[in-house]
Amino acid sequence: MNRKKEEATPDDAGAKRTDEDSWLDDTCPRGYKQADSIGPAVLARLLAGAHVDAAVISALQDPWRRIAEQVARADGNGRLQALREATASLPEGEAIKRAVLSCDPDRPLPGAVVTWADIARALGPIEWFWPKWLPRGFVTILAGDLGAGKSALALRIAAVFCAAWSWPDGTQCDSPGEVLWLEAESAQAINLERARNWGLPLDNIVTMPDPFAAVNLDDPAQRAEIEFISKRPSLRLIVVDSLRAATRGDENSSATIQAVLWLASLARDHQLAVLLLHHLRKRGLQDRPDVVTLDRLRGSSAIVQPARVVWAIDAPDPTRPEMRRLSVIKSNLACFPEPLGFQVTNNSLLFGPAPEAPRQETRVDRACDLLLSLLRQGPREVTELQTEAEGAGLSWDTMKRAKGKLGVVAIRDGKRRLWLWALPARE
Repeated sequence: MNRKKEEATPDDAGAKRTDEDSWLDDTCPRGYKQADSIGPAVLARLLAGAHVDAAVISALQDPWRRIAEQVARADGNGRLQALREATASLPEGEAIKRAVLSCDPDRPLPGAVVTWADIARALGPIEWFWPKWLPRGFVTILAGDLGAGKSALALRIAAVFCAAWSWPDGTQCDSPGEVLWLEAESAQAINLERARNWGLPLDNIVTMPDPFAAVNLDDPAQRAEIEFISKRPSLRLIVVDSLRAATRGDENSSATIQAVLWLASLARDHQLAVLLLHHLRKRGLQDRPDVVTLDRLRGSSAIVQPARVVWAIDAPDPTRPEMRRLSVIKSNLACFPEPLGFQVTNNSLLFGPAPEAPRQETRVDRACDLLLSLLRQGPREVTELQTEAEGAGLSWDTMKRAKGKLGVVAIRDGKRRLWLWALPARE
């Protein structure tokens, strides 16, 4: 870049600019300060052993390009020596080295192009802590009504990491570690008592520096503390209980998505699982009684967008309200697993087959039951069946619909000139 050098003038710190500083500015792309120069940033990355695309190096201006090419050809341990050799004959060599060593190699290259191949090298393939249920590097939302057992289930999931328990479906976890519990509903005593009753190792569940302060995900200072804790090598899971209590804005506003987006970036950058507890709104007349849908989650629909997996807790059988059903109702990463059933006890959670909503018996169902009971012993005359249906309060049209549903066959008795119904023959 042929740009006229400026005369030495006081800079922001009040010191005089030198010709050496001015020369470095002239080698930078227009609009970038010396500390943000592409050349020093590329060399800083090379010295750190990071990959730099050849197209980025070839786009540099000389002497940065010649130096970068020489450094890139050297081994990882010999790149600093290659930098010294490449700058030894340059009158500005010492200034170049100072500019390179002052750069943060982790900062993005200004103006450089990043490809999906670069992203793939940084992220790698999608991994699961609990296959099809709890992904690594993503936010998972656990939604349920008040008192549905969300906190108990979250603690049971935490026990997999901190106490090497099996997953609810019986599979084993191969990545034990610590759990960060972010309590926002002042339930420390409840969760602590439950953890003691379950015999969990309390040292493996960490929290904020002030354990009794309500978590506020909108507070930059608390975010910085959470970010610092997330760098712990042994940390595997972050539990946020709950989203509504951990944010101060209106949950019906799409602005609430900002807190979930920040949790999503936290999970991605530190390859953690984030389990975010959330509440369901009351079921309306338009809601299905036998299943929980995403529309049932409280607040703005934007809340679920950054979450790649959403779990739901419900009790589909009103005759057994203590039996809960855990289902995946959203997954961008895998097909839905089969739901699980569970019951909260004093010592843990008992898992088993998922309960189902009771089937509402229809008149056709009653007719099917009647036909099966009458035809199990053999074919029956149609006139007899009509009498039985009338006695049971069932119309003959309903009986004929039941006949089609069961596959009942009609048989003509030529000798007696009448019709019979019979169950289909089995092989």
